[in-house]
Amino acid sequence: MPSAITSMAFVRLTAPDLGRMEAFLTDFGMTTAHRDAHRLYMRGCGDSPYLHVTELGPPGAISCAYTVADESVLQSFVRSGDAAGIESLDGPGGGKRVRLRDVDGCWVELVCGRQAVQAVPPRPLVRGPDGISRMVGPARVVRISHTARMAPDARASMAWYQRKLGVIPTDELYIESRDRLMGQFDRLNLGDTPVDHHVIFIFNGPSTGLHHVSYAVEAPDDIFFGYDHLEKRGYDHVRGIGRHALGSQIFDYWMSPFNSMHEHWSSAEKMIETSGMNYVRIGEGMAHDTGGKPPERFTRQATPYVEWPRE
Repeated sequence: MPSAITSMAFVRLTAPDLGRMEAFLTDFGMTTAHRDAHRLYMRGCGDSPYLHVTELGPPGAISCAYTVADESVLQSFVRSGDAAGIESLDGPGGGKRVRLRDVDGCWVELVCGRQAVQAVPPRPLVRGPDGISRMVGPARVVRISHTARMAPDARASMAWYQRKLGVIPTDELYIESRDRLMGQFDRLNLGDTPVDHHVIFIFNGPSTGLHHVSYAVEAPDDIFFGYDHLEKRGYDHVRGIGRHALGSQIFDYWMSPFNSMHEHWSSAEKMIETSGMNYVRIGEGMAHDTGGKPPERFTRQATPYVEWPRE
């Protein structure tokens, strides 16, 4: 069966200072779509009206949002009793949503009908008469690609997403033997339409929370000059630049001022429904990662889930 969702839409985090979060996300490679006293919306250079929402409040994570084809999908979640009802989205571009809550306490927003915006033209590939080779400034974020979560029981968490949203496994990681699950990457199932290696990764850990949110950039170059830009501005670098063997992903991880980890990401691999699913022993699979071993704080990262702010 095809997935109920067709892509990631945005994440909804919380922070006590919207101005500091706006500055970080601007240097990370986004632009402001709208900001008021209680909420900040940031967009990339693609056609999505926004990719990141920050609500005013103590640091945390509220929800992960996914796009569905149309309102009939939202109605099906209401009929099944998984969602209380269809609501209007009040962010740029409008649209509608339903809200579910997963087994770990993270809200899931399913959205449709958001009005697209005009994409920013891509960088020219041909150098002009006054051009230079060195790129400077923030990376060019195009879209949101996936999230990773820590959970006490990753298998139960993944089963919820497979059952409710129709994602399918791509790679499962284990320690020593397959009964010792470390985590699982799951992707969209859109039939013969190519999709990313994963839209969600859930791994076992002592805490419950959001590990990181990942944003696809225009080209691998963005990860490198994006690193230069963030490093010069003194932001908290966590891991990278490196390459994950699984998914052929070039990565770089940065911590926001409020302890939510954000990734610049570029991948050369796509999957379809019939692409193979692998079981990977963690020692062997991760041995092909490049860019140095992850620091301890990377493996322990989990931004806590918080309650939905009062409207």
